[in-house]
Amino acid sequence: MPRWSLLIHTRLIFASLIFLLSSQVTAAQKEIASTSNKDTIIIGVISSNPTKVFKRTQAFADYVASQLEHRGITSSRIAIAKDIDQMARWLKNGQVDIVSETTFAAHQLNQSANAKFLARRWKSGEAEYSTVFFTSNESGITHFDDLVGKVIAFEDRGSTSAFLIPASILLKRGYELYEVTSPRETPPKNKIGYFFSDEFSSAGGEANMMSWVYGNFVASAAFSNLDWQKEVPSQVKNKLNIYYQSQAIPRAITLVRADLPQELQTDIKEILLSAHQDKQGKRALDKYKDTKKFDSISPSIIQSIEWAGELKELIDSHLTH
Repeated sequence: MPRWSLLIHTRLIFASLIFLLSSQVTAAQKEIASTSNKDTIIIGVISSNPTKVFKRTQAFADYVASQLEHRGITSSRIAIAKDIDQMARWLKNGQVDIVSETTFAAHQLNQSANAKFLARRWKSGEAEYSTVFFTSNESGITHFDDLVGKVIAFEDRGSTSAFLIPASILLKRGYELYEVTSPRETPPKNKIGYFFSDEFSSAGGEANMMSWVYGNFVASAAFSNLDWQKEVPSQVKNKLNIYYQSQAIPRAITLVRADLPQELQTDIKEILLSAHQDKQGKRALDKYKDTKKFDSISPSIIQSIEWAGELKELIDSHLTH
């Protein structure tokens, strides 16, 4: 067989396998959306990439189910919602038992579906994170007032630390935001311009944001303190300056549906809090997007969730006007 023919044949096989897996995922989703079995624990996820989510979540779901056999649980399922509104409906209808989401989404699910906060998830090995606003040492910017009439770079419209938090902090302090189409566009003199790096450049991400600030193409940028620590080289940090850091919020919050039997809620919480101490549980957590562990919801965590909820109202109001 010619080499080019073999290559095409291989790609066709690969495409067929992807189609088959996607079909299986879709079929599973239809089954989940239509029924909820008492012997099955259902883990909810909001995502546009079902195949990736199944691979990442299945081991965790299986582990939780295996620890609930004494409650008659014999299997697990993963329910992937297209958006937060669909997830809220599934929680209210009893079609999802557990969901782990960002602090902003967790607050919304608590408000709209009466889902209950169960534990904090140390997602990607971290308990919490915050937003840092940074600028070039040469910019002369030391305060938010100095951003008026200039441009700040955010990452993408769905980013918690690189859009929702920093934009709403500026709105809460009374600044008017104006979306520009590029880092070179000048906003009105009385407003702070902003744009999204992933929409302006295919590369997007923290590297671009950092380089635009470093080269004085934009006045400032904002992303998580974890990205600052991990993604910004030390020689670049020496040329940049953090002039504001927000309060921290949890990396992720795990919730359960409101009408889940209390004994199940108690057992699930105990399973989550002890999973990192169990060999099988630790393996499942590692696959679950490098979750280090779960810990209890403290008053300070509740305060940070409520703070995120206040910020979300501000950003929603801005985006609808």
